[in-house]
Amino acid sequence: MKIKNMKKYLYGGILLLLNIYPVCAQSDINQVLESIALNNKTLKAGGYLTEAQKLEAKTGKYLANPTIEFNKLWGDKKTGGNINEMAVVQAFDFPSVYAHKNKIAHLKSTNYDLQYAVGRQQILLTAQQTCLEIIYLRKQKKLLNERVENVQKLSDLYQKRLEEGDANQLDINKIQLELLNIQNSERLNTVALKAKIEQLQTLNGGIPVEFSDTTYPNWLLPAYQQLETSYLNLDPNLKSLTSQAEIAGREIRLSRAQSLPKFDLGYRRNGGNEETLNGFVIGLSIPLFENKNTVRRAKTQYEYSNALIEDNTQNLKSNLQQWYEKASALNTSCKAYASILSGQHNIELLNKALAAGQISMIDYFTEIDTLYDSQENYLTVEQDYYITLSQLLQYQL
Repeated sequence: MKIKNMKKYLYGGILLLLNIYPVCAQSDINQVLESIALNNKTLKAGGYLTEAQKLEAKTGKYLANPTIEFNKLWGDKKTGGNINEMAVVQAFDFPSVYAHKNKIAHLKSTNYDLQYAVGRQQILLTAQQTCLEIIYLRKQKKLLNERVENVQKLSDLYQKRLEEGDANQLDINKIQLELLNIQNSERLNTVALKAKIEQLQTLNGGIPVEFSDTTYPNWLLPAYQQLETSYLNLDPNLKSLTSQAEIAGREIRLSRAQSLPKFDLGYRRNGGNEETLNGFVIGLSIPLFENKNTVRRAKTQYEYSNALIEDNTQNLKSNLQQWYEKASALNTSCKAYASILSGQHNIELLNKALAAGQISMIDYFTEIDTLYDSQENYLTVEQDYYITLSQLLQYQL
């Protein structure tokens, strides 16, 4: 019984510790993007601007302010005395005007949200690509560390050989120069990596981001037709342009409705003498001059919006095709590099051949530089592939 109670308390204590001291998990790219979407200063400012624009869109859809007039006329008491006049009048547009204004206000609010989504997508794409660049720099750092370690071992070996009289100073100098060049590349890598991490922190509103990934996300290149359909349907910029065209079309109908007469309706009271008069006021405003060319302007704006949609759609399809072809080529190159490099152990073979005296120092560095250049090219091609893939998949952000 005591043992069961001890186990119960032990398990309870473990759960309590796990709650107090949670396990630190590595943040993947999606978690980083969620944090940036929440903390980015530009997005916060854009949210306030969008809200202000949506409120502004609603300001013009209500009735005009009523007018109140009060007149006092002085007269001779013999002829009736002073006269007081008061009128309260409300102006009305034709009813269809208010329906169109309400619809336009709703469409504008939707469009402002889409414009915000465009800016949000660009910021998240920048953050995503920054994460990909950090992964590349970490892979490069690992490769440079391996090179430094390999050359350092070689330096120790030839220093010992020099002391034994089995090597010359030229070999030592060559090794030292190689080590110096790699260490310089390593320092530049450290600076670049630090800059990218700071850029990620800036995008996160100045709040440090924990991002420790060293491998790329498991993204797949979809079929082109599927990609194009999804992109055209979900791209916020294209949706914003479509929304603007819909607004322009509704503006045509509003302009036509505003060409109809306006009405004034109110109450009027005259008093001040022996008799008080009450009545109503009816007015009619005929829009002969004020709305001239408004329908034509609205039609021109509608044609412009549709032309802009067509132009952007064609440009987007062209860019998608170019990005897709580039991604396909880079994907093929990545697979080729990975297939060849993963099956080779040339560094070990070269080190053994050099230690056995089968190749010269010059031949060794020529071969090993070719090998490391190929590995560096592989890292560059791999980075370019994922950067291009992020452009193709940005509609998902």
